[in-house]
Amino acid sequence: MTTPPVRIRHPLQTAAYVIVIVATSWWLLKEWAMVLRPLLLAIFLAYMMLPWHSRLRRAGVPAPLVIIGLAGFVTLILWTVIQIAAANTRELRKELPALQQRFVEIVQPSLLWAHQKAPWLPMPRGDGLFREELNMFGSWAVGATAGGLLEVSIAALYLLFVLLGAERLPMRIRQAYPGPPGEQILDVAGHINSAIISYLRAKALSSLMLAVGTGIVLALFGVRFLAVWMLLVFLCNFVPYVGSVIGYLLPTLYAVLQLPPWEGPIAVALLLLGVQVASATLVEPMFIGKAVGLSPILMLLALALWGTVWGLPGMILAVPLTVVLKIVLQNIRATEPLAKLAEE
Repeated sequence: MTTPPVRIRHPLQTAAYVIVIVATSWWLLKEWAMVLRPLLLAIFLAYMMLPWHSRLRRAGVPAPLVIIGLAGFVTLILWTVIQIAAANTRELRKELPALQQRFVEIVQPSLLWAHQKAPWLPMPRGDGLFREELNMFGSWAVGATAGGLLEVSIAALYLLFVLLGAERLPMRIRQAYPGPPGEQILDVAGHINSAIISYLRAKALSSLMLAVGTGIVLALFGVRFLAVWMLLVFLCNFVPYVGSVIGYLLPTLYAVLQLPPWEGPIAVALLLLGVQVASATLVEPMFIGKAVGLSPILMLLALALWGTVWGLPGMILAVPLTVVLKIVLQNIRATEPLAKLAEE
């Protein structure tokens, strides 16, 4: 009996398949953003809720009550936080003209001095300095908070179904793969779930501590709109490198514009810098460690990819998604070498 010849796919054919898959995935991610982003948020929230879900189920609470209670509790917290942030953002937008005038008062002497030393340099009009940029920022902030409220509402609905599916998934796997194969699948899935839960819970806790520390510093000096700055710092902490810079500069800049010069703004800047350094060097390593460390190049590529696809929400989700993918690859024997390539 002759062995049939092995068909070797032409490299051009393989490249064409890869291009088609990548292009299709790119199009789906951009076109279905309003569906996929809330779904990913619901999945991440479900992972953080699973330990509480298990405890309540072991305590004898009926599954429907557990699912509705957890989903409702998380949704209420998210909705309240975003509502407060939205109200603060609207108030902040009203203050933009006054902030612009204050900024002009601070930088105008420096501009005049530079123009006197170098008359060939253009001298911008003070009353129009950064007015357009501030208006664009105000419009973007209001639109972002409105979009956040919509996506939280959609994610709350998804969260119900995700928790319900997590309750029934082991039974379905055992029915589809009876015996040792099903148990092996559940064992691998258990390791993956445990690692993802540990990472997300640790990252969320460290981000919360950083946001609270920032809020305490700003409250001590009477800086307004704490909800906006704390939410900004919490979300930006999920974005490596760039997020820390944004989470530090924006509240510091606002403190410079609100507080009288110069002791207050300098103290706020130094204390916020100390909070950021303490979080990066002490808090995050204590909670997260280096077990899920990613290569800096891979993190930058992930930020560029997801930022291009979904903008700021994509940058916030980029590293958690990449870490989750690495954890999945780590716990599957065939793909474990790929996970090692992604490590620091």
